[in-house]
Amino acid sequence: MKALILVIAWAWIAVPLGWGIYQSVQKSIPLFNAPLQTEAPDK
Repeated sequence: MKALILVIAWAWIAVPLGWGIYQSVQKSIPLFNAPLQTEAPDK
């Protein structure tokens, strides 16, 4: 019974944490795929 409660408690934390990490990675991908700017912008 304690093992089941422990699994539920870990899932209660791990699922939202995993979802948040997944969302953060998905939103940060464009930052790393941005084209490099080789010249200074014209003024």
